[in-house]
Amino acid sequence: MSSSAKRAIVIGMDGASMELVKNMADWGHVPNIAKLMENGVYRPMLGVFPTLTPPGWTALCTGSWPGTHEVMDFNIRAVGGRLDETVWGINTGLCKSEYLWNLVERVGRKPILVKWEMSWPPTVKTGMQVEGTGPGVSNYHQIAGYHLFVGGKWAPRQIGGARDPETVDPSALQDVRNIDPITIESIEGKGWSNLPESTMLPLEVKLTIQPLARGRAEMGRRKVGTPKSFWGLIYSSGAEGYDRVRICRSKDGSDRVVDLAVGQWSDWWLDSFRIDAAKVEGYVRMKLIALSPTADMFASLTDVKGLRFELFVPQIWPREGYTYPAELAHEIDEHVGSFLQNPARDALGLIDDDTYFELLEYHQQRLADVAQHLAGKRPWDLLMVETHASDYANHFFLGQSDEESGASAETIKRCRDGLARTYASIDRMVGRLMELADDKTVIALGSDHGGTPSRFRPVNIEQVLEEAGFIVYKEGASGKREIDWSKTRAVNVGLVHIFINLKGREPDGIVEAEDYEATQQEIIAALHTYQDPKTGQYPFALALTRADAEMVNLWGNLVGDVVYALRPEFDGAHGKHLPSSVLGIGGQHSTFVLSGAGVRKGVALRRQVRVVDIAPTLCYLLGLPMPENVEGGVVYEALENPNWAIEALEKLTES
Repeated sequence: MSSSAKRAIVIGMDGASMELVKNMADWGHVPNIAKLMENGVYRPMLGVFPTLTPPGWTALCTGSWPGTHEVMDFNIRAVGGRLDETVWGINTGLCKSEYLWNLVERVGRKPILVKWEMSWPPTVKTGMQVEGTGPGVSNYHQIAGYHLFVGGKWAPRQIGGARDPETVDPSALQDVRNIDPITIESIEGKGWSNLPESTMLPLEVKLTIQPLARGRAEMGRRKVGTPKSFWGLIYSSGAEGYDRVRICRSKDGSDRVVDLAVGQWSDWWLDSFRIDAAKVEGYVRMKLIALSPTADMFASLTDVKGLRFELFVPQIWPREGYTYPAELAHEIDEHVGSFLQNPARDALGLIDDDTYFELLEYHQQRLADVAQHLAGKRPWDLLMVETHASDYANHFFLGQSDEESGASAETIKRCRDGLARTYASIDRMVGRLMELADDKTVIALGSDHGGTPSRFRPVNIEQVLEEAGFIVYKEGASGKREIDWSKTRAVNVGLVHIFINLKGREPDGIVEAEDYEATQQEIIAALHTYQDPKTGQYPFALALTRADAEMVNLWGNLVGDVVYALRPEFDGAHGKHLPSSVLGIGGQHSTFVLSGAGVRKGVALRRQVRVVDIAPTLCYLLGLPMPENVEGGVVYEALENPNWAIEALEKLTES
């Protein structure tokens, strides 16, 4: 008797809670996912703590808990360094457990990874990998992040409410200028030639692309990018006023790259840029989002007032350098087309929602294009494809999508629509991946954590520790306040960890070893007794010593001396919640859907499923050994024949 399944397709949806996925299925937004649920099994899955991308995806792909695989956070304590020094967590070199795709290779089979989160730098040896870093701007490859060129009467399109910090949402940078202001001027006396026919005096704008702009510094591909400018020629093609912009490489109207009407996207074009004086090729695209038909022209005809201009350039992605093996990028370039890693998540609330969803659809269809191309050209045994769109929606739309948030009816509608459009786009990608399955394929749909709406402003743990006297500040040389390590007894590191400034362990330690346990208890008491000043409620759901943190699957010297969790009402979309929290239409349970070869049909599972159970369950169905350091178990309740392996051995023995 052979194994129940021959191949597996694993589809990852970052931040997708089973609670919200079930709602989306019930509301009719995800027919393909609903079909997987109807023809398979599903259940809210217990994930990792903290409810965060690096530990969650690493646990799912290794079958081991964060205490074992050691990819704890985006910002992991740098052992031996000062307590404000951390290690960036998007790095497979930190993982102490075996990945599922490496196990597949170890037994002579072939994996394909398409933008699978937390898989870079590549560890595949015989398989194929396309990208695989982190959310949005958290990547090593982009030539430039988005550019939003605005002039005149422009305003952002924010929803409002508290914004999740970069420690939990590194898919958007918060300390960079988020628009590219431009000056609109008359072309008179500016040396233009070969102008298009225009019923009004044409205007000019200078559009400068800055390589390496809007990328995470710790993930920058190189050091210095050389700015590259284009010229925009605003003109009137008819009698209704300004309605088009022609993008040119010089002040020559015939030297054009694209010519756009309002609301129109250009095609992608391949362009060259310089980074550290080296030529790098990447794909560029533009959309003229807005252009008002009239402007106030001053007597000098050099200044223009009152004209609204908005032109968007999404992430510029390179032609090569983001795959393993390297030549795979050339194959994608030739047979599939331009790749896009970030569908402008970091521009949500700046650009209009329609522009974002147009890019999101392109991005997710391109993931499916790449997966179908690679899986159709070569033999494969494991296909893994991940989308981060569900978590982008968590951080922008989910917070005020529920009456729990206290938002207006108009805001709630916009947010619900945003969630529905996100999941519908994901579902279309899932449908295309399902086309690759035959009757010997098992499909797993999973997530790293969930997401919940917001009720109250999130708790600032640093402020709590300062008010309790654990963190003490002083004025630094630059005039800004900085931690006074000679008086600070404990600080927060990463998302849920508090480290004691212990003498002999920390470079600036002041707490004596004999006071260690008393200090732990003092911190725990301070957290449990802390009252939110606005609501009078107690926000902390849990506070544990390092030893007791084993109950949330955290252990080792990367774990705080105290670990804490917040009630979901007092946190953002995810992160400091316990993985079993539920609030409004969402929850922190991860998604678990299993369908196809060897799986029961149409069953809502009753017994517990954990994120570390996915890898061993797939291995069992595929007849593979278990990954090294695996701690999860097989979800036998999900299987048509839980005893197939024993029966196969008995048959071999009989023969």
